[in-house]
Amino acid sequence: MTDLTIPVRRGSVDARRYRPPGQTVGPAVLYLHGGGFVRGSLDSHDRLCRALCVRGGLGVVAVAYRLAPENRFPAAHDDALDALRWVSEHAGELSIDVTALAVAGDSSGGMLAAATALATRSGGPPLKAQGLVCPALDATMSSGSVDRYHAGPILTREALAWSYDQYIPDTDDRRSARASPLFEENLADAPPAIIISAQIDPVADDARRYAAALAAAGVAVDTHEYAGMPHSFVLLTGMLEDGDHALTTFATGLAELLNSG
Repeated sequence: MTDLTIPVRRGSVDARRYRPPGQTVGPAVLYLHGGGFVRGSLDSHDRLCRALCVRGGLGVVAVAYRLAPENRFPAAHDDALDALRWVSEHAGELSIDVTALAVAGDSSGGMLAAATALATRSGGPPLKAQGLVCPALDATMSSGSVDRYHAGPILTREALAWSYDQYIPDTDDRRSARASPLFEENLADAPPAIIISAQIDPVADDARRYAAALAAAGVAVDTHEYAGMPHSFVLLTGMLEDGDHALTTFATGLAELLNSG
């Protein structure tokens, strides 16, 4: 594990690099943590990133993008894309195979990952895969699951709305495809995806809707919804057997996509 500083268009962000034991040059994932755009850090997702590295045999670069409310939309989106470009440009010194690069994230980080994956189609570094865990993909909160599971557990409708208010206070921005990847009308040529979701989750339908839209656009997508699980249950690995299973499924699924062809 090595801590890094990555330059972005408005300064720099902290990052952390994980490298599988014995690997020289190999596939890698840029990871964007969840936390409702207002919390989360390299430390909060350290265990997840370590597991992704070891179980998938993947290099991981975790990015501590700027948080709201001090840094509002599109600050985190810009940091994610800038960090990906930097990692791609410095792949050699990071021992990363630039032809086998993915972007991934959970919850709000899932939104950033999906938006970054779409942005790379027009001038960004090419991505071979994207990985989304319990992604929040509709900032207008129009998914039916927002009402079905409004009381949580872990994530409530009230908390979701508050998070969007902190990061995307302008409601017009929330309808943009960048803030809400579900509103992207053209998903053709998006990178293949693996999506992990939880049934008892206000954003469960975000994952379902996005998977269906990707598939309709001809994008390969592998989906795994875990019955009875709450939002971001993969962070409870060690406490929930399904969390451990989902994390392994996610890591190996990303590895299969990155090592294919």
